[in-house]
Amino acid sequence: RSILMPVAIILGILIPQAYVLAFLLPYMIGIMMVLTFASPVPRQEHGETFRIVLKSSLMSLFLAIVLFAVYRLLDLPIEIFLSGLIIILAPPANAAPAMAKVLGGNSILALKIFISGNVIACFSIPLIFGYFTGSQEGFLSMAKQIFGSIQPIITIPLSIALGLRAFYPEIANRIASFQKYTMVVWMLSVFIILAKASHDIREMGFMSLWQSGTFPILGGLSLFLCVFLFLIGWLSSKDKHPIEGAQSMGQKNTTLIIWITQMYAGPIAAIGPVFYVVWQNLVLSYMSRGKKNK
Repeated sequence: RSILMPVAIILGILIPQAYVLAFLLPYMIGIMMVLTFASPVPRQEHGETFRIVLKSSLMSLFLAIVLFAVYRLLDLPIEIFLSGLIIILAPPANAAPAMAKVLGGNSILALKIFISGNVIACFSIPLIFGYFTGSQEGFLSMAKQIFGSIQPIITIPLSIALGLRAFYPEIANRIASFQKYTMVVWMLSVFIILAKASHDIREMGFMSLWQSGTFPILGGLSLFLCVFLFLIGWLSSKDKHPIEGAQSMGQKNTTLIIWITQMYAGPIAAIGPVFYVVWQNLVLSYMSRGKKNK
């Protein structure tokens, strides 16, 4: 597990021709969500999910304000601001419950945080991200477009999984038994994402992006956000649920946000989330070293 993810990253960078598979990403997001949502969700400690999600939401809002202030103060390109903003607003990743289990945490609590975070993202990304990308089409129009793009990928799998859980639990249990393959679908998604990014960067010209400073700035910004979010997530919940707190803040649904960013902010802004894929998976590979599935 800790080796396959870096291999997927390297292959994606070295095989840009695989970008032709990018059309599969929305379907892969849906598959991962159905596999995750199909799991039974028993009762947990009252208020734990709410507290962790509230901390994550407040931290996202705080970081968005700080990033906006830095963007205006330093007069940075809008692509850099949008790149950092979408990372901050990104919901938890589909693999967060599985990774929490691998690390010895509470996978059901991580699942509830994942569901809550993705529902919130259906509204926060269109409202906040849409505000800054809707200058030409208008805020409401852009927010409506982004909402229309996100909510089917989240609500349709959620409705299917919860419907099966309520009316056909035996089918839901059979689907949930394949949840271990979420990591495989995730790795394939990472491979396709990085192949698409590698292709786009080659098309735009790597040297020109590097000389303009855009490439190193986006790499540094995404690295800082990755380390900071994992760390602050761990520290904010270290008394009871440090693993779940770190996963809720640090492990982002990069497949979703890269797809959104490429659609509404352009390939340059998508470079930041692509970098986040690399940093995030290197951190997770390091965290899971020596861990064995229970």
